[in-house]
Amino acid sequence: MDTRTKQKHLRAVRLLMHALEGHRSSLPAGKPINAVLSEGMAAAQALGFDLMAGEARAVAGRAVVVGRGVEALYSGPAYLPPSCGIERSLPNGDA
Repeated sequence: MDTRTKQKHLRAVRLLMHALEGHRSSLPAGKPINAVLSEGMAAAQALGFDLMAGEARAVAGRAVVVGRGVEALYSGPAYLPPSCGIERSLPNGDA
């Protein structure tokens, strides 16, 4: 999002906050309260989506695959408990 658009959205969110706090004198003259509320909520949502997109890009740059993933944690001899005898007589999958 470019700087001018971000500033426009921030002004709309500030007007929304003034309306919610009951500061009617801070609102533009002749503008209905429902227009201030709807524009402010849309601007807050746009700013939030921009923030989430930036965070997703940052996380994508940090993602690193180590080992074989989750399968490596729960497979192999380190995870399996030692057998005590009865498991050897059962078919695979039932122990």
